[in-house]
Amino acid sequence: MARKLDRALAPWYLWYPAAILVGAIPMFLSYLTGLPGGQLVSSLLLTPLLVAAVARDSLLRGIGALSLAFFAHSAMVISLASYDPQGVASLYPRGEAYWQQTYQWVVTGESPEYELLYWLGAHIQLVLASTLFSFTSLGLITLWQGFQEVDLMNCYVGNMLNHSQNPMVTLFVGWHIWSVCRGLGYLVLTFEIVSYSLERLSRVHLSTRLKRLTRWQIGLAFLILDGVLKYNLLEVVRQALENNLTA
Repeated sequence: MARKLDRALAPWYLWYPAAILVGAIPMFLSYLTGLPGGQLVSSLLLTPLLVAAVARDSLLRGIGALSLAFFAHSAMVISLASYDPQGVASLYPRGEAYWQQTYQWVVTGESPEYELLYWLGAHIQLVLASTLFSFTSLGLITLWQGFQEVDLMNCYVGNMLNHSQNPMVTLFVGWHIWSVCRGLGYLVLTFEIVSYSLERLSRVHLSTRLKRLTRWQIGLAFLILDGVLKYNLLEVVRQALENNLTA
């Protein structure tokens, strides 16, 4: 069935524009109608692309499509949060709360989220939950949670743009480099776990042991890099954002 899905979604070069539309349009329609659910719709539409890439055992194609979808989604939400902060806050209250919390961190340097023990505990739980839900839902729940997690950052960056001297500093520094590494790590791990789950369900050999081991190594390496960069660059990033605030 997965291979039939793969053929139905061909030609593969249309995956990328499709992924961009899947990432951006549902959230835009959600904003226009005032109804939440854009993140879930994007996840539902993106899952077939993920499963089709898994069926081909094509990590690059899968990660390419997923990355474009998340990038387009982020561009849309950042734009909307900057243009209409209250409108986006009504759709996604968690984003407004995260923006307030992060703004306080920028101006004071204090936030429990950035304390080492809190961060380690939260991310260990996230890895375990991502593994479980990627396996049981073929990535659907993980993608849904992923859109919600990136929208915390998107709402914070969108709001921060309205309080910044130089918007480019906010865009490139506010979307923390360690968060990008974390996202890439979870995309690779999600691909691998979905591949393993689909192989168990279909009883069709989808990948080699070497490829599976390599994907685990790449995914975990990105997650470790997330922690290393955050530990070493946290204050540098905070100061850059604080210096960029309007008076």
